[in-house]
Amino acid sequence: MIVTVTLNPSIDRTIAVESLVRGGVNRAEIIALDAGGKGVNVSRALAVYGAETHAIMIGAALGGQWFADVLNASAVPHTTVMAQGVTRSNITLVEADGTVTKINEPGVTLDESIISDVEAALGALDLADAWVVFAGRLNPGAPDDTYLRLARFAAAQGAKVAVDVSGKPLDIALEAGTVDLIKPNQHELGEIVGRTLGTIGEVIAAAREVISRGVATVVCSLGRDGALYITADEVVHAEAATVIQGTPVGAGDILLATFIGGGANADALVGAVRWSAASVALPGTAIPTHEQAAAIPVTRHAEPVLTRRLNEVS
Repeated sequence: MIVTVTLNPSIDRTIAVESLVRGGVNRAEIIALDAGGKGVNVSRALAVYGAETHAIMIGAALGGQWFADVLNASAVPHTTVMAQGVTRSNITLVEADGTVTKINEPGVTLDESIISDVEAALGALDLADAWVVFAGRLNPGAPDDTYLRLARFAAAQGAKVAVDVSGKPLDIALEAGTVDLIKPNQHELGEIVGRTLGTIGEVIAAAREVISRGVATVVCSLGRDGALYITADEVVHAEAATVIQGTPVGAGDILLATFIGGGANADALVGAVRWSAASVALPGTAIPTHEQAAAIPVTRHAEPVLTRRLNEVS
């Protein structure tokens, strides 16, 4: 089983505007309305993929029932830990020329009792040999070591732990020595090692630094350049053979879901890139079907080109 923990779920709204007018009235069309948050997206993708999953999430008084209804309709088993406040909305504005602007709300405030309730929800599941995925930004009020604490708890129950967060909470979580897999993009990986990563070789070197801290596997998403699977002694690079036009919101979550669902090994990377790329052409954070994923040709590079420059370098 693959358990996901989303401390800060969101109602994801994807809105189309002809051209964003600052200071004026913008007439918009809602393209998609999805139950979101990185962990929720992972569980939604796993349900479509066909892997057993269970989503644990924080539910606020306003929006929590809508979330539960959507997950029930999507056949995603879940546990909701209730908190006071309003479920946040993340808004993706898509202009006619392809410009994408994201507006993300902070979410509900967490306190010690809610974090303890999340541990209780994890403890109620059989985590022996399961994967537990902690994903998404932390809420206001949550200590930076929240994921470290939860990772230790899950590992103590016999779970393998994957973390998909960024910044200080990720850096601290790595101190546990209990994180088996991380899934940063090249910018987030660069933050961990303190430098900009501009080539495939630089990404691999940075991942190996993180692996030396006790992480077994790094799956690094590279945008248009696909993804890298990196362990202490193995590297695989896979990418879509054609450019996929669309909005990549949620593509990284689908990459992580189908990588773990496919076995969490080198062979799983090609399928995960296929599913992730297929999602780019879909509205909002929609999950592709098996048929849509199968239609995406993917190239696997057993020998990555170390000097290859990445398309997306900040």
